[in-house]
Amino acid sequence: MIGFVFVTSAFAVLLAIDPKLDGSAPNWWLLMAAVCGFIYQTMDGTDGKQARRLKCGSALGECVDHGCDALVATIYAVFPMEILSLGLDNAVGIIFILNAQLAFFVSNLTLVHIGRQDIQLLDCQELQQLVQACALLKIRNPAILDTKIPIPMGERISKLVASVPLEGFDKVFAPGPLTIRRACVLLGVVFPIFHAITIAIKILLHYKSKPQKPNSKQLPGRGVLGLLWQIILIKGWYLGCFAAFWTMIRYEGQVAMVCWVLISMFGFGDLMNRLLVTRVAHVPPPTSLFEMPGAIGLILLVSMAYFRENIESIVHVGFFAAAACTIALHVLHARRTGNVICDALGVTWFTVPARCLSAKQK
Repeated sequence: MIGFVFVTSAFAVLLAIDPKLDGSAPNWWLLMAAVCGFIYQTMDGTDGKQARRLKCGSALGECVDHGCDALVATIYAVFPMEILSLGLDNAVGIIFILNAQLAFFVSNLTLVHIGRQDIQLLDCQELQQLVQACALLKIRNPAILDTKIPIPMGERISKLVASVPLEGFDKVFAPGPLTIRRACVLLGVVFPIFHAITIAIKILLHYKSKPQKPNSKQLPGRGVLGLLWQIILIKGWYLGCFAAFWTMIRYEGQVAMVCWVLISMFGFGDLMNRLLVTRVAHVPPPTSLFEMPGAIGLILLVSMAYFRENIESIVHVGFFAAAACTIALHVLHARRTGNVICDALGVTWFTVPARCLSAKQK
């Protein structure tokens, strides 16, 4: 939680000083982002080991940890958008955010279906270090990100990506050589989608090699049908967010886009809660009318944009209200999910087990 507080502080400061995410944040923020990101990465990588050492680990703690990580997935997509000067008014930056959510979601699918997390050669730890390095390099020399990468067909790659019929690709990949900036953008656009496809194939091959025994009880969320439903959920969320973004670009400006980022961030957290409760507690996810608060926020946001002429005097207040509503529903949804886990495991919130206290005394 300490690392989460640090990285969300840097995120909040960024939205306050440069809501356009066009690269105009001062050097002190770049340093803040690198330091806070390093603190978060260190804390996130050591909390599990510390819990196991003190014998304090629990399914509820794991759920809280991964729930925070789900929110940070969006934050760690926003940081490179600022560092690489992508902006919040084009499809490239939005794909950055949605791809980060997609990569985190499918990474947790391996824990649900295979029982262990799939670690790639280039994974979240390496990508976080890359973001921190780019921030520090930009402080040292902003022009270094435009350094040419001497690889064959570099200009052809840029030209090919620039032909993608989505707003922003022609600007980011204007005619010219492949640079460090463009290579980073290409990595954020292509790698998560490739990663998601390979994970889905790996899980299907796992079920093919280990078919379910007759009359055996299937755990909630497992099996090919469970995988299919989870893929439908994440793809529906991806396309819904992208459609809402396109509406914001056509009808509204910067305030709506910042609210879109917040709704996407906390709405994805709710989607991850659905997955976490099945993975951690082996129980079905909670069901309610507010199962997908992020979807409610997106609908409110798009509605405000469509009817902006009728509510022009309060439209910006409406955008912030939609974001605030999504955040509040996320907190309630997370609490309800935690209660489901507590009931399933017979534990209570924020209670230190006796074995943990005895381990500390030793």
